[in-house]
Amino acid sequence: MPKTIATQVEREKSRTGPSPTLLILLILPLFGIFVALLMLALETRTQPEPTPAFQPAPPRSVLNFKARDFELPLLNGLTLVSPSDYAGRPLFLNFWASWCAPCVRELPALEEFAAEHSGDENGPTVLAINLGETAAVISSFLAEIGIVNLPVAMDINEVVKRDYGVQNLPTTFVINADGMVRHLKLGEMKYEEMGVYLAALTNDTAEQ
Repeated sequence: MPKTIATQVEREKSRTGPSPTLLILLILPLFGIFVALLMLALETRTQPEPTPAFQPAPPRSVLNFKARDFELPLLNGLTLVSPSDYAGRPLFLNFWASWCAPCVRELPALEEFAAEHSGDENGPTVLAINLGETAAVISSFLAEIGIVNLPVAMDINEVVKRDYGVQNLPTTFVINADGMVRHLKLGEMKYEEMGVYLAALTNDTAEQ
């Protein structure tokens, strides 16, 4: 009788299968592999896509009217400037204000472009017209953002703004060497775009 009971106990043990400890030891490595694969998948999905290089679009607007002449004081308050002062060279006539975020973003590009061509008497130039702000405010602001070599005129009463029909800032008129407005850029101007507009002026001249 005892042998029968012992034999039955052994049979019951064999039916129960592997021990819980053995199952845990088998499952843990599989769980670790699953977690590692899941983390790898999440990392791959969250990686930012590379930013494509900026490709300036060709000018959309092609205009053909004489740039209105005016006289505005430069930032020093002593010198008057007008579009006719730049006769014989392309002019980027830019309207901006310090409270306009895209205006502020484009100022370094305008300064760099103007500086690059400053040694060429017949090369392009830039005139940035500030709207409605005093010389003290403009000078302090430009010093704060590190702009020191950009020609700035002051349209304090915004008369020139109205004459040119400017409604949104920033706005840039691209004027050819003959004083004709050929292109209009609404919104932030990139440095690369200025080269595209300059090439467009050259093409305009070649086609005439």
